Amino acid sequence: MTDAGRRLQEKIEAFGMQKETIKAAYTAAHAQASIAEASAGISGDVTDADVAFRRAEAEEADLQARATALDDLLTPGTPGGPGPTLSDDQLQAQLDQISTRAEVDEELARLRERPAPGGRGHRTVLHTADLRVEAWAPTREACLAEAVRGLVDSFAVVTAARPRRTAERRFIAGSDEDLLVAVIDEVIYRLDADGEIPVAVDVRPTPEGGVVLALQLADVSEAEITGAAPKGASLHDLHCAPDAAGRWSCGITIDV
Repeated sequence: MTDAGRRLQEKIEAFGMQKETIKAAYTAAHAQASIAEASAGISGDVTDADVAFRRAEAEEADLQARATALDDLLTPGTPGGPGPTLSDDQLQAQLDQISTRAEVDEELARLRERPAPGGRGHRTVLHTADLRVEAWAPTREACLAEAVRGLVDSFAVVTAARPRRTAERRFIAGSDEDLLVAVIDEVIYRLDADGEIPVAVDVRPTPEGGVVLALQLADVSEAEITGAAPKGASLHDLHCAPDAAGRWSCGITIDV
């Protein structure tokens, strides 16, 4: 009985620490779906994803309520606290309920990593002091655009922000990796120097092998900030190239 109570208390404490992680995962997943909807017009698919997100959020709220109730069970002096009527079977039943939290994590992971329709998409992988932005698309230009969307997705939701102007910048570089760094640095510069954030992005090729980056920019105050703002692009572990089938992918590490 004592061992079961101790195990239950450890489960509850772990749940409390992981609750914010679930919320952050939901916010990031919802942001990615919203950006995909705005940029690609895939309302039906994103609607399905949004339903799943809300189901996961409701499940998380239910689990939080269960954890509170379980905490009361194990806290002396509270109604329903530990006593002779609390059986080992009851404790095990509560443990089984709290363990369903793993199902929420799995669903969120599947939603975050699901490729967007049309063979293009992006994702971010968080680290202690930086994050990794990865993107894929049928062409180099579309892949660079997805990388920009992934960067924005990592720290903000811009679906409600109104663009105030469009800006274009032409880049020519010695390699595709250098183009990736140049495009990402341009977005970070505009955020830092001008307080502007892209709400839509387009990348076009130039005859000499470079690209034109076109950004619809809004004031950053109109965006919903969900994470740490990017500080700069790292030159370590860059990747921007097609695979054997001609499908492009790119990856870049961002200091935050």
